[in-house]
Formats: sequence, structure tokens, C-alpha cells
Amino acid sequence: MLAILGRQRHAQIIHVGDTYQQVYEWRGAVNTMAQIDAPECALTESFRFGTTFAALASRLLTLPGERTPIRGQDAIGSIMVEDPAITPPVDAILCRKNVTAIWQFAAGLEAGPRPAIRMSPAEILAYADGADRLLAGRRAFRPAAFSLFGTWSEAQAFARSELGQDLLSVVRIVDELGTDYLRALAQRSAGEGAADYVISTVHRAKGLEWKRVKVMSDFRLWGADGSPMPHEDELRLLYVAVTRAQHVLDISGLRDELLRLFSRRH
Repeated sequence: MLAILGRQRHAQIIHVGDTYQQVYEWRGAVNTMAQIDAPECALTESFRFGTTFAALASRLLTLPGERTPIRGQDAIGSIMVEDPAITPPVDAILCRKNVTAIWQFAAGLEAGPRPAIRMSPAEILAYADGADRLLAGRRAFRPAAFSLFGTWSEAQAFARSELGQDLLSVVRIVDELGTDYLRALAQRSAGEGAADYVISTVHRAKGLEWKRVKVMSDFRLWGADGSPMPHEDELRLLYVAVTRAQHVLDISGLRDELLRLFSRRH
């Protein structure tokens, strides 16, 4: 796209973007804004949320070195939920990982309200197929989360280790309910228009907004030894997550980790 714009010799060109919303680096995406040689002006005012969410987003961006704060709207009421005992209704649940989204989808179906999941049935079926291969003692190449194992017992052992907690939710589903449950789960997503709320990974939520958002606590903020270890791409992803909400932002699961992160970094 830069090459196409660069060939427009007789037009005024204005590039607009947010370097902190580069969340597909793992797919080869690059920070295009860093390659543009032009005068720069900061657009710091958001019309989505109030000052409370703006302050949190600004504080997150100080960690990778940003000095210009984001401004919210005084006229927009924005409520931050930090107490795990308070569970307000939400319009979206945002997860860092696919397996967390699948777990939240399963839990949501059991609870009663109609959830939609921003994931194709084929992606959920891949976990069922991969688990079946491992249960049969054959290596699974899809999904990527299972590709390191040769048997299901290896996946179980890893999921219950300190490093494998990310995988534990889907292992529990298979162990307790079986792969047929995952297959049934793949067919049960309501259309987003008919759903009571949406479950999504943060990557798929980029560019979207909801009135009430809950952000799950499955971000990679800490090492096994308890030291802060977030890479800049992880901080960017968390920044995108907390800026999807307009009026209610539930970060109760992340509160303690964020407090530790801010205190260790400053």
C-alpha cells in the first residue's frame, strides 16, 4: 500500500495510523508508520470512551516509551470494574488466546445467555481432530497448540505444568467432556445479531467497539520466575483490548497483574 501511495505524485497524501495497534507482527505485518518520512502530528483524542479508560490506555503505552497521553471525553461515562466479586453484564468478552475463547464459549453456553464466538467452526473442530489424533498416539499438526506433542498424555502433562497453563482449558474440556463435545460446540455459536454477547480474541476485535467489555487475564505479562516479561507486541495487544469499551470495562481478572507490572516498571 505504501508503494501505491508513493506513486501519487500530484496529490496530497495524509497517512493516518496507530503504531500501537500493530498486532499481527507474528504474521509478518510491519509498522508501516515507521517507514514514512513526513511531518507528524499526534491525534490523541478518542471519541469512544471517557477519561478513565484513556488514563489506563495512556499508562499502558508509557511502558513501551510513549510520552503523549490519550485524551478521553469528559461527557462519556466510563466505569472501570476492578473487583472480581462484581460481575456486570457485558456485550463482549475479549481473550488473548483461542483456547481461552473456546473455554469462555463453553462456559457461556452452560450459563444460559446466548453467546456468539468470533471463530469459525473449522477452527474449533481442529482442536477436536487434533486431540483425537493424540489420543490415538499419532502426532497432530493442527492446531499449532498440539503440534509439539506425540501423545495426549504429553499434552496433559504440559498443560498442567507452569509453562503450559494456556492449554489447560481445552485439555480439561477433552478430559471431562470428550472431543464430541468440542464438535457439538463448533455448531452452537449464535449469529452475532441474535446473541446476547460476543466472545472474541483481541486480534479479531481490532477496529471494533462495544458498550460493555470484559478483558480476560490470559496475557503473557510474567515469566515463570515472576519477573515482568511482556514484549512490546503483548503490550500493544493489551492496549487494543482495553480500548474496545465505550462505557464499562471489566479488568477485574487483570487488576493485580497490572498493578504489579506498573510498580515493577516504575
